[in-house]
Amino acid sequence: MDFKDKPLKFYIKYLEDTAESGENADKCGETVTQIMETLVRSNRLLDISSLYVFLKSASVNERKTGVFYGPAKAFLRGELNNLFIKSTTYNNIELREMFSDIIGSDTGLLIELVSFIFRKHNMFGMSFSDNINKQLIQIAENDIETFIEHSDIGFLAFYLSAMTELSFVPKEHIEQLTKMILYQFNSEKYTSKILEAMHIRPTADILLLFLISEHERDRLKALQLLREKLRLKYADDFRRSFAKKAPYFIEQAVNGNLFYNFHNIPLAHKEIFAQITEYTDVNTIRRTVIPLLWAENHDGDPRITESKTAFVRTVEKFTADFPDLIPELTKILRDEKIEIEVKEKLRKIVYQTK
Repeated sequence: MDFKDKPLKFYIKYLEDTAESGENADKCGETVTQIMETLVRSNRLLDISSLYVFLKSASVNERKTGVFYGPAKAFLRGELNNLFIKSTTYNNIELREMFSDIIGSDTGLLIELVSFIFRKHNMFGMSFSDNINKQLIQIAENDIETFIEHSDIGFLAFYLSAMTELSFVPKEHIEQLTKMILYQFNSEKYTSKILEAMHIRPTADILLLFLISEHERDRLKALQLLREKLRLKYADDFRRSFAKKAPYFIEQAVNGNLFYNFHNIPLAHKEIFAQITEYTDVNTIRRTVIPLLWAENHDGDPRITESKTAFVRTVEKFTADFPDLIPELTKILRDEKIEIEVKEKLRKIVYQTK
């Protein structure tokens, strides 16, 4: 049957006759799919929504044509993004009812639609009203896993970046994200997507959480991203944000022992930790690095020595502007319990300042 360029009443009559004829479910599904496909290709949005609402009503009221409702809905789900974009200039109740019914409570489908709209209209640089931001946050908070899984990478990057700048994000939502990054078992598919989004819009608030993650792959990616962003020529805002927020996370990672033992992590991680610490302030050196250098190592554990030597160069970066660090380093040099390797590196720093 050629369904092209037929009036709406023709399709309704055809479906009614098909239903009366007792066609099997597969044949009914093929028929309504062909009709809907014809209407979609012709951009007949109002006829699509009118036919959809008619079939939904038939299903609810248990009329024979209700058999076409399920296949029609399944087909239009696959066409949802393009249909929605084409419908934005319409103000039609049946269209709104159709979209609402197709999406229903399917968070994944809704996020895929929102992501598509953002990408289609290149909305990633826009600022939205508090009301729109609150709606997005509520959607994410209701099902954070589905939200991340179905988000386009660009949209996820936009959302995570925007969320860190808003003052009204619920504490519970921040805890959701934190638990996913730090504690959730088998969360790699979510955290890897978050880190992929961070490549597009690096955000110190998000990346710093990964510094205290016990998952080595995630932690290394975050460390590398932070170092890369901090070294960029035009990243002053990011460096300021990092310098303000990083000290807590670096201290927890290096001396906290709450999330993992810093001495047991790979040397590559330690070296990047030392490199990004250069972008904090002298208080981090005093509160975190100096105590690390003083750490006891009775058994001569090479991992502890390795941790210390990784940070010596970081200390050196601060001594020119903060000469009062030198007396602290001198005290460490006089301590017989400090490893020779560490002393040798510190001695060079002290002598260079004389």
